[in-house]
Amino acid sequence: EAAVPLAVLVDRNTASAAEVFAAALQDNGRAKLVGEATFGKGLVQTIAKLQDGSALVVTVARYETPQHSDINKRGLKPDVETACPADKDAECVPESAL
Repeated sequence: EAAVPLAVLVDRNTASAAEVFAAALQDNGRAKLVGEATFGKGLVQTIAKLQDGSALVVTVARYETPQHSDINKRGLKPDVETACPADKDAECVPESAL
């Protein structure tokens, strides 16, 4: 058990691996998420270039939280919901989040 409380600020721009990292901290009870719902980017994709010059986007993996939740198109729900102006993030973390 960590002695220092941890809050992770998230918003609609938190996506992909950042969402998985935040989810790992949340799922394991290590941190509370504070802010807005995240983007919901839960796919890993690659682009296959074809001989005719076109391309094909192929999904090669899905991100999953430690508790096996699918974040794609859903995002993460913060423990403490709050909307903050970009320049005031640190000031918007309520004491209840810590």
